[in-house]
Amino acid sequence: MNAAYQKALGTAGDKQRDQLRAAQRLWVQYRDANCLYYGMGEGTIARLEAGECMRSMTEGRAKELEGIGQQ
Repeated sequence: MNAAYQKALGTAGDKQRDQLRAAQRLWVQYRDANCLYYGMGEGTIARLEAGECMRSMTEGRAKELEGIGQQ
């Protein structure tokens, strides 16, 4: 995800770059809060669910950023 983010930053204009930085910071906060919900579940499966949440959300965001960097 970091490589895709850096590439997207490199192709963005000045105003877009600032907005992308702000959006990425907020997205990371959202992902962490969302996946924490799963991690607070009952039993040992909660850790696995939280890990899968982080993986899948990060993968989705990386694909989104890759699309931005290719525009």
